[in-house]
Amino acid sequence: MRPKSKLFELMALKEKVERNKFFKQVKSIAKEIEKNNAMNSQLKEIRANKQEDGKTVTALQLRSDKWYDFQIQEQISATENRTKFLVEENKQVNKKIAVRNQKMLKSLEKADMHKRLELEEGEKKSLLSSPANTIKRGVFNS
Repeated sequence: MRPKSKLFELMALKEKVERNKFFKQVKSIAKEIEKNNAMNSQLKEIRANKQEDGKTVTALQLRSDKWYDFQIQEQISATENRTKFLVEENKQVNKKIAVRNQKMLKSLEKADMHKRLELEEGEKKSLLSSPANTIKRGVFNS
C-alpha cells in the first residue's frame, strides 16, 4: 500500500495539471480579447473617417452609404458584445485557477503532514527496536 503522503502528492500534481490547462485558456482568451479590441478600434476609425463631401448624392448612393454605415455599426456592436463575453469568461476561468491552486496547496500541506507523521512513526519504531534500549535496562549487563 502506498503511503498517504504519496497519494496527496499525486492529488496535488493532478490539480497542478488542471490549473495549467486553465492557464492556457486564459492566455488564448487574452489573445482573442486583444484581436477583438483591435478590430473594434479599426471599425470605429472607419466610421469616423467616412467622408461627407458637399457633392450631390443620388438616391442609390445614399442608400448604399446607409447600408454600409449600418453594417459597420452592426460589426462594432458585435465586437463590443464579444469583448464583454470574453471578459466574463476570463473571470470565470481565473476563479477556476484559484480553486485549483487552493486544492493543490491543501494537498501539498496534507502530504507534508503525513510525511512528518510517517517519519515520526519510523523513528519510534527504530528507537523501540534498537539494542541500546535493552542495554540501558540491564538485560545484557552481566
